Amino acid sequence: MCIARCGTNCAVFQEHFVLLSGAERAWRRWADDVLVHTLSPNVYRTPSEALQAFRWFSETGDWERLFSNWERLLVIYVGAAAMYGIGKILKRRHNLKSDVRESLYEACDTWTRELRHRGTPFLGGERPNVADVSVYGVLSSIEGCDAFQELLQHTKIGPWFARMKEAVTNHEGGRAVV
Repeated sequence: MCIARCGTNCAVFQEHFVLLSGAERAWRRWADDVLVHTLSPNVYRTPSEALQAFRWFSETGDWERLFSNWERLLVIYVGAAAMYGIGKILKRRHNLKSDVRESLYEACDTWTRELRHRGTPFLGGERPNVADVSVYGVLSSIEGCDAFQELLQHTKIGPWFARMKEAVTNHEGGRAVV
């Protein structure tokens, strides 16, 4: 069913997902069910942070090339205003702390505690696994925002994130699948 919609890459992912260990699958789901829900309320916490996030999306998404100037500015300013309000709704929906940064920090502390418990640089051991890539993907989406910089200052996620960035840049995960 999914293979018809997304082709070969999805088939490879589905095949790999079936082979995931229980712990790897659980942590990948944690990234989707817990960690990701701390992001929006953090990057859209204030009007200025919401605007900063949309400017970051514009920069990394190369919106200047894709949209006319007025369209890009409309998306940045209207999007930031809308997401500021939506961030407040998501904060309540996901029962985050009144200071949403604390929820983000606690989630990342949960991850780094697991890494310390395992005594390995990655959840996958010496090399990243799908759970590592999932958590990295979630966090890298806010890399240009104040929330990310403060996360690095207030948690121990930085060294793991740097190792993951290097692994992703060097395409180390591709070698494990092929």
